[in-house]
Amino acid sequence: MRILCILLLGVLCSGLSPTNHLTQQDKTRLKSLLEQSCTADGDITSLYHCVQGLKLLGSEAGDKAGLCKTAASFADDASLEVLYAASGVGAALSCPIKLGAKAAEAVKSGSSDGSSSASLYFACNTLVNTGGKVDKAVLTALNAAIKKDDSLRSLGLAFHVASMVTGDVNKIYERIEDVVAQADEVDGKLLQFEGGLSVTSIVLTGAANLAAKAKKQLQITPEQAVKFANYLVSRKSVQQAKGALQLLEGIVSMTGSAQFTPVSVSLASPLAISTANPNVVISVLDLKGDVVGDMKVTVDSASSTVDDSSLITGKEMTKTADGYTLDLMSLNPEAGFYELTVSAKPAKADPKLVGNTAVKLNVKVLAEQKISNAVLKVIDSDSGTKTNKLTYPQTSHGQSIRQKDRLALTFSVLSAANSQPLTVHQAFVKVTHVESGAEIIYVAEADMNDVYNFEMDLDTEAELLKGSGKYSFSLMLGDAVVSNPITWVFTEMNLELTTPPLADAAKLFQPKAEIKHLFREPEARPPQVVSTVFTLLCLSPILVLLILWIKLGANISNFSCSLSAIGFHAGLGAIFALYVLFWLELNMFETVRYLAILGLATFISGNYLLAGIAKKTK
Repeated sequence: MRILCILLLGVLCSGLSPTNHLTQQDKTRLKSLLEQSCTADGDITSLYHCVQGLKLLGSEAGDKAGLCKTAASFADDASLEVLYAASGVGAALSCPIKLGAKAAEAVKSGSSDGSSSASLYFACNTLVNTGGKVDKAVLTALNAAIKKDDSLRSLGLAFHVASMVTGDVNKIYERIEDVVAQADEVDGKLLQFEGGLSVTSIVLTGAANLAAKAKKQLQITPEQAVKFANYLVSRKSVQQAKGALQLLEGIVSMTGSAQFTPVSVSLASPLAISTANPNVVISVLDLKGDVVGDMKVTVDSASSTVDDSSLITGKEMTKTADGYTLDLMSLNPEAGFYELTVSAKPAKADPKLVGNTAVKLNVKVLAEQKISNAVLKVIDSDSGTKTNKLTYPQTSHGQSIRQKDRLALTFSVLSAANSQPLTVHQAFVKVTHVESGAEIIYVAEADMNDVYNFEMDLDTEAELLKGSGKYSFSLMLGDAVVSNPITWVFTEMNLELTTPPLADAAKLFQPKAEIKHLFREPEARPPQVVSTVFTLLCLSPILVLLILWIKLGANISNFSCSLSAIGFHAGLGAIFALYVLFWLELNMFETVRYLAILGLATFISGNYLLAGIAKKTK
């Protein structure tokens, strides 16, 4: 229970921050995606997505005159959705269209009683985009619409409509809290509405606009704002222009003059820190990727993920052109992974900024490794041990050993910065037959003193090698926290092996001789006389029955030659015959089918037969 409480306290105390933001690469991709829909002869809805999306990115669509002409061509359309898109294109390009009589009638009808939230949304936006105003009478139709359809999408559109009405919108504003409560949480980090990006963006932007219209606080907590922001940036890989516009609208609603501005505190430098790249650079940006302002960025703590040892606490970072910088290598950290807790606070407290404190970031400190005290020993049972000191990166040549000898390699791995021992996860010795290129890899293991050892008994390993010849021995060292992996051919020598080498690997896959399987011969059958006698013995009870009938004087004079008597006995005989066929060739289902027919006929004829016998007896 105590451990559970500690874990829960850790979760509650950890800062929640936006995990990402729109990078310049993201903006370029979204711009390219939107521009694909910006053609004068294209679909008006796609054109609306393009023009509005580019406007939110701070860009403009090309061929403005052609696009305005395309929008104006729909000025008298009867479809509210088409009018909404065309008027939106005109308003974004500063060439508002003038509605025709048929279009004006469609807008009037779409904003009247009985209209849905979607119709009211399209009609009211069209009216505003063409320079009109939304009368407060629309509120009656809007309240009726959300009473009839109170889905998330309908309420989100209603928030947009209410933000355009010149009247009291408090009744609809009060619905925001209920809608926000319906958001689904994912992994404790994301909040979204059922329906995905489309519904989430509509609800968030509509609620923000309505709160600004009502001049009240948006009924959302700072933590919820961060979680909604996390969901939006998680969808920045959208592949359609409509999705790109919805993403940008949602992000814009949480930046600038928004009630809450989620701040993305993230690494602007590579994850790996080394002597060649010693600085940790932190960026403090809003969701659009714009600089929030002048901030005081502090590394509250930097601790190792292995033993929780603290490296620094309360270290202020220096503002540079790239962001906020800290020379981490100047603190002489051990190689490994570190968790940084970073807070970014403005010079003047700003309650709008959220997600900017106690942000957890992970970095990796790399060490440069070097090889020290490398010694190669050839252990000969006859002449003793020959020791050869090796120097990286030189290669030792000319030595020759026999099969009864043993090789032993010892070495240490040190940090180039402070000559302290390093333990690497990958330490291998590769033995390669120079002529064929065949290789075997062995593991070098470290002892209690951090000295790596490799030993090879040629007599034991001879069967795995390619026979006598020239071999190269390579040392391979690497680790996740090492900046310079090493592959060093430390010696080349001739091996004199008497054991024949293994067969070539190719021969292992050659076709083998065919295996002919001989099945067991069946047992000899008995002579035909035996089977015939056995059959007669089986039929003998019938013969005994007939003899007894004759001896007892069976009376068949009462047998009636009526149709019922013949039918009953014929049916009974047919049933017995059916049982024989079932035993010989029929299956159960076929037997039951035939038995149903024969049984019914036998039952009817038998009933008539017994009735006739009873009548005759009386």
